[in-house]
Amino acid sequence: MPALAITGSIGSGKSTVLHGLAARLGVDSRVTSYSADEENRLLLNDDPEVRHLITSELGNSCYDARGKADRGYLFRLIAADPTARKILEEILHPRLENIWKPLASSYRYSPDAFFLAEIPLLYEKELESFFDRSIVVGCSDSVRKERLKRSRSLSSEEAYQWLKLQHPQQDKILRADYLLWNDGSPNSLESQIQLLTSLLKTS
Repeated sequence: MPALAITGSIGSGKSTVLHGLAARLGVDSRVTSYSADEENRLLLNDDPEVRHLITSELGNSCYDARGKADRGYLFRLIAADPTARKILEEILHPRLENIWKPLASSYRYSPDAFFLAEIPLLYEKELESFFDRSIVVGCSDSVRKERLKRSRSLSSEEAYQWLKLQHPQQDKILRADYLLWNDGSPNSLESQIQLLTSLLKTS
């Protein structure tokens, strides 16, 4: 099962799992990893066509004086306006899919290599059929909100608004092949990643 999707609600620790799993699987297997969040950031900041489309559709306020995407402004915009969210997704998502879909396809059923993709909206966009298995990273809402306030400087209300934009965590868990629960210490998550690595290598 070499094409694996990693998903979960915002603040759950998807990126940590992506990098930890890639490092462990990469000890004796070929691994290619992909992060939608990282690619999304690159598109927003470095792609002139994307910037032109966003400013044309949503206004110049989407970018700061340095020419970098104002992610706080974009969040507030899409949280308040479903049309703006749809426009932004129509600009970004096809470009993201053009990167990961060929990789997922080429790695499926490969006996000796893995493709790991962090896809935040895996279930919201019905994308799980492109992968052999899905991994959900979960945590309690109280832990998630504290992480978001600490790492992204979001208020409790802003964290709540982000969560409203995604499917409920319980729905994701019910659809997952594997669940990693990230409420505890980094060592606890690392132990789960180690166990999952062993399962993936023997299944």
